[in-house]
Amino acid sequence: MSIDLHIHSINSDGTDKVEKLVEKAIEMELEAISITDHEYLTIPEKNNLIEIIKGIEVSASWEDVEKDNKYAGIHLLIYFLEEESSLNKHLENIRSLKVERNKEIISKLNKEGIEINYSDLEEYPTKVPGRPHIAKIIYEKGYVNSINEAFIKYLGNGKIGDSRSHQESIGKLINLSKESKCLVFLAHPHTLMSNKEYSNNKNWINNEFVKYLEKLRTLGIDGIETNYSSYGSTISSNLSDLAKKIKSIRVWGNRLPW
Repeated sequence: MSIDLHIHSINSDGTDKVEKLVEKAIEMELEAISITDHEYLTIPEKNNLIEIIKGIEVSASWEDVEKDNKYAGIHLLIYFLEEESSLNKHLENIRSLKVERNKEIISKLNKEGIEINYSDLEEYPTKVPGRPHIAKIIYEKGYVNSINEAFIKYLGNGKIGDSRSHQESIGKLINLSKESKCLVFLAHPHTLMSNKEYSNNKNWINNEFVKYLEKLRTLGIDGIETNYSSYGSTISSNLSDLAKKIKSIRVWGNRLPW
């Protein structure tokens, strides 16, 4: 069964409209997809040619990790989210906080001599502007040579532009998800082990990482994403094997590089 349960549309930091993503998925003969925009529930029109699972991706605050590693990041993939659920209603508040977070980031960058304005961010046709959009502005204005460099120098966790004022605690997000009858998965697990270069080292699947997964299980997480665009077959296989050893942790999905 070919599926992709981690896709972003133009509603957050993707590049394609929702209709185009569904069209691509059908052309690739996928059997199911989930468009998991950041903090925004995107609901494509029903299509008899493919199963569409409602989902989101949301960043979380997790003190256990952040006190050990200021460069770490925690994102959750949440599936089977309904419009009238308590979690979806709470996302409105997170999006409002994210607007203020973006303004805070831009203010910090201005103090470093990077001349960008919030109006630059408002030009993007997105429901949820975020760091990737700010990174693109920095790149287009010539302050960095690539979007990746913008994160390495300015926007990554632990860097000058770091601000997490919009993030809810991971415990609250998981509880809201369970209350809303959703499944919760850890997105791109390597970001738990990120370093100052905004990347993962070769040995990030280690004892510390295993302890984090075990703690996540006690918090109520349902599984982890094992296939990601930057993962080779060895990493994906190791993650799958590890998840199976931790009681009730599921593995989930093909992640295609869209």
